[in-house]
Amino acid sequence: MNSTFETITLRPKAFSAFWLLLLSSLFVTIGIWMGVTDSWVGYLIAAFFALGILVGIVQLLPNSTYLRISHEGITCCNMFRETVIPLDDVDEFFVVVMRQNGLPIRRMVGFNYAPTYARSRMGHQVASAIAGCEGALPDTYGKKAEDLAALLNDCLHEFRTKFDRQ
Repeated sequence: MNSTFETITLRPKAFSAFWLLLLSSLFVTIGIWMGVTDSWVGYLIAAFFALGILVGIVQLLPNSTYLRISHEGITCCNMFRETVIPLDDVDEFFVVVMRQNGLPIRRMVGFNYAPTYARSRMGHQVASAIAGCEGALPDTYGKKAEDLAALLNDCLHEFRTKFDRQ
């Protein structure tokens, strides 16, 4: 990263949205087939997975999902809903490995809030006890979790260096 704090925008790979569309379409088809063959549960299955089709389509729309890193903080946008986390509220970023039955199933970027951050302390303690972090990003935005955590920590370090100089 340069010495000037630039805004970086990362976007998720479209591959996962295409998979969601494909699998949801398959299950909608199966649900409709079940409904036509006298099983009303099939229509419920079709309706549920139709929502997956809608989510997949929205994720493919421009600017519906991204991670923006700037001097103001990180802006995480998912399905057009933005969440801004100021950099001075974050202590550190790190990789969290989600496990099921002891096997790693997903690597994601987690973070802990700064000790001075006082909002929702009890919630953060509960989240930390359950997941090993107080917060997490929903995607790795086309990067490996380790690389994204390193990038975010570099931005955090640069922000703190500039903030301390002023």
